[in-house]
Amino acid sequence: MLRRSLITPTVFLAIVALSGCAAEPVAGPPTSASAAPTEPAAVTGVYTCDDVATLDTLAGALAPADGSRPTPVAATQPGMALTEYAVPALGGLSCSWRVGTAAGSPLEYPADSDWAYLSVKIVPGGADSWAPYALGDGPADTLIDIGGIESASGCGDPGCFISAPVGDAWVEIAMTTIFFGIGEGHFGGMTSDAILAQMEPLAASVFTALTDAEPRQLVWPSVDLVEREPACTGALKSQGIAMALGVDSIEYEVFDSSSTGPIWFGGFVAKRAGLFTCSAHAGGGAGASIIVGYDLAGIVDTMVSEPDTSTALQQIVLEGAVDGERAVQICTDTGSYCTVIFSLGQSAYQVDSQSDAVAVAEAIIAQAR
Repeated sequence: MLRRSLITPTVFLAIVALSGCAAEPVAGPPTSASAAPTEPAAVTGVYTCDDVATLDTLAGALAPADGSRPTPVAATQPGMALTEYAVPALGGLSCSWRVGTAAGSPLEYPADSDWAYLSVKIVPGGADSWAPYALGDGPADTLIDIGGIESASGCGDPGCFISAPVGDAWVEIAMTTIFFGIGEGHFGGMTSDAILAQMEPLAASVFTALTDAEPRQLVWPSVDLVEREPACTGALKSQGIAMALGVDSIEYEVFDSSSTGPIWFGGFVAKRAGLFTCSAHAGGGAGASIIVGYDLAGIVDTMVSEPDTSTALQQIVLEGAVDGERAVQICTDTGSYCTVIFSLGQSAYQVDSQSDAVAVAEAIIAQAR
């Protein structure tokens, strides 16, 4: 069952655009009626989003209850977790489209919002890790056959998904919308089964594109990730973090994604990207969760440049940051909770705190330098 969470599956880097433009074939001179038909030229370039999903299949998947065909636009749903943007770092392809008005802050849900986002994420080499799990808390609701490929599917807050091993890749197709399941929003009046049914032709099209592709067409740029032992030391030394939280001392608990069992797509991405969490605990309710993504600084560049995320996520300047380093801040309107995601050298960090996420982020920068 899908659910809205601060750390959900949906990371991606500037090295792979949401929707690439495949080169159009150049028309040749007209042939006579007696001329033999010309075989179409083989596509040899690396696949882009245009190659795995057509606007027609996207419109069908995103059709509301009245059956009208919306016009999807390439856009990234604003998210507040490093995992949501990390797929291209792993040499994968991440594509996303929107219908309706662009979403704002991930922590704000205005009553007049009508957006729906649909994403297609592909990670080569992920098929062996695929499991029919939604968010790691149990099997997906339904296993279905799509073009001969066994796929997991399900719906819940905030939408529906189809997930499958295709060739050697793990493919995840997710639809998210505001107010899902309460009779409002873009899919108001539709059942979960109906939404999944109209997502299946899109899934079939994506699966076919991948199985028909030549291997070299599925080789995308990736980040050279260096495996490191998870440790809450160095830039995360407890003394500086404690001072930032206004306490005498903290205790760390380390959560390493590499030790998880059967996992959902977001957990798989976190594991492959080498993300780990240092959870800092202190007395009086003070504390912070710090997620470390070595070699993933490009994630933050994407967050401040992609359609929708660039306007929805507030950019801030952190003390101690140097030219080229970026930071975004996401806060609630009703409390002190904030998430700060920032680049530091070649790495990315995410700080979630009820106390002072900015102070913790600046302490990490100070201790790194």
